[in-house]
Amino acid sequence: MILALIITLIVLGIAFLLLEIFFLPGITIAGIAGGLCLAAAAWLSFSYYGATVGWYTVVAVVVIFSISVYLFIKTGVMDKISLQAEIKSTVEGKDTNIKVGDRGVSLSRLAPIGNAEINGKITEVKSIRGFVDADTDIEVIAADKQEILVRRAQA
Repeated sequence: MILALIITLIVLGIAFLLLEIFFLPGITIAGIAGGLCLAAAAWLSFSYYGATVGWYTVVAVVVIFSISVYLFIKTGVMDKISLQAEIKSTVEGKDTNIKVGDRGVSLSRLAPIGNAEINGKITEVKSIRGFVDADTDIEVIAADKQEILVRRAQA
């Protein structure tokens, strides 16, 4: 009866740890349950069968777990369930037609980043001096492909 319990705990422990490693990354209930099952199996084998059998159990668990992880990776189980799509897009910079001195209107609150309409185009801008409320006239201070810096327009 104890031997069946030890084997069951080892199988459950390894199953929980494989589940944790490959499907539920992070320290979750499955990882904790797997560790507890394996610790209980080792404790039972030490308690009921002595130190020699206990150490054989620990070594067997390590070997079986290592082989399980190797086979899990090698058989391609993860390839069957993982996402294989490739992203074929590029990141483009900001509109290069916007130049220093251009004026526009903030469409959203710039805190300090928000949207504005400049030269008839809606773009993301960054305020250099604090917050700018929506529907406020703004002026471009600097513009490159990464960001457009603006301030409140001077009257």
